[in-house]
Amino acid sequence: MEWGSYPEFWSQLDGEDARVEPQPEFMWIWRAWHRLSASRQRLTQGFGVPLGGTVIESSPGMIPWEVVQAWAQHHGYTHAEMALLDRCIIAMDRVFIEDWAQRMKKRMKK
Repeated sequence: MEWGSYPEFWSQLDGEDARVEPQPEFMWIWRAWHRLSASRQRLTQGFGVPLGGTVIESSPGMIPWEVVQAWAQHHGYTHAEMALLDRCIIAMDRVFIEDWAQRMKKRMKK
């Protein structure tokens, strides 16, 4: 997987069943991101819609740096491995949150 083209790759996928198969050397990053997603901050937001309706949704936030650092320490990663993991998780979170936002926009149009 080329990280530079990762957002474009996801934007070409259609349907919720699309899967990404990372290269074996990046599985440690992929596993960390999935496991740490449980620590993801959730942001509550709401807005009013015509005729008095209200929509309140919880949107995903970024995985906190402290959680990534604790993961890296637990697994005995070097400083360089921790830095790489942190950068990759930030990039993956951005793609994930953008994908979530696009799905939310489509859902609101229905």
